[in-house]
Parts: sequence; C-alpha cells; structure tokens
Amino acid sequence: MDLYQSLVTVNPVTLIAQICNLFLQMFLVKVFFLDKIKAIIDARREAADKEITDARTAKEEAMVIKATYEQNMLESKAEAEKILQSAQQTAAKRGEQIISDAQKTAVAMKQRAEAEIAQEKKRVLNETKDEISEIAMAIAGKVVGRELTASDHAQMVDSFIDKLGDEV
Repeated sequence: MDLYQSLVTVNPVTLIAQICNLFLQMFLVKVFFLDKIKAIIDARREAADKEITDARTAKEEAMVIKATYEQNMLESKAEAEKILQSAQQTAAKRGEQIISDAQKTAVAMKQRAEAEIAQEKKRVLNETKDEISEIAMAIAGKVVGRELTASDHAQMVDSFIDKLGDEV
C-alpha cells in the first residue's frame, strides 16, 4: 500500500520541481516558439479574412450580374413585345393592302365585264338590226311589189328599231 499512497500524497519538493519545470517550459516556448505560433495564427487569420472578403466581393459581383441579367431580361421582353406589335401592325397593313388590291381588281373586272357586255349588246343589236332590215326589205319588196331605195330602206329600219327599242 505504500506504493499507492506515495502516488496520492503531495511531496513539497516534487511540487516545487514540477512548478519550476512548468515555468521553464513556458519560458522556452515563449522564447523559441511563441513568435512562430503567433505568425502562423496571424497568417491563418489573414487568410480567413481574405476568404471572407473575397466571398463578399464575389457575392456583390454576383448580385450585380444578377441585376444586369434581370434588367436585360426585362429589356428583351420589351423588345420582343415591340417586335411583335410591329409585326402585327405590318401584317394588318399588308392585309388591308391585299383587300384593297382585291377590291380594285374586282371593280376593274366588273367594269371590263360591263364594257364587254355593252359591246356584245351593241354587236348583237347591230346583227339583229341587219337581219331585221333584210327581212323588212324582203317583206316590203313583196308588199309594195317594187324595189325600195336606200333612203326608204334606212327610214323603215330606223322606225322599226325605234318601235322595237321602246318595247325592249
């Protein structure tokens, strides 16, 4: 038991030697290692501060880039809307122009058709006039029993056509 008791008891000489040993170790650490330890700690602190600063700078740059991107997106949307409106206006104008051209073409075709109808009507009327005059000459020749002169013939044809024209 003596062995265990010596481990638990406080010996004043050993205590003083241990305290002196502690002070000596602290002095040696301070003289030889404290500056190096402080330098390492300061270097790590500076590196950490630099990383934090870099992170803040990167975050600020990212925020600026994000704001620029959002602004560009808004401008792009506005530009797209402007282009779309322009295209719609152009399409509407083109549609109106096509309709106007079609209407003009239809009017021109109608006028041409009316002119052709009037011309055909005159042609048919002249042919009919000629046929009627021939028939009238033949009838008149048989009725009168004599040959008509050109002026008698023209007068008869004109009066017949006038009467026929009034009825039509």
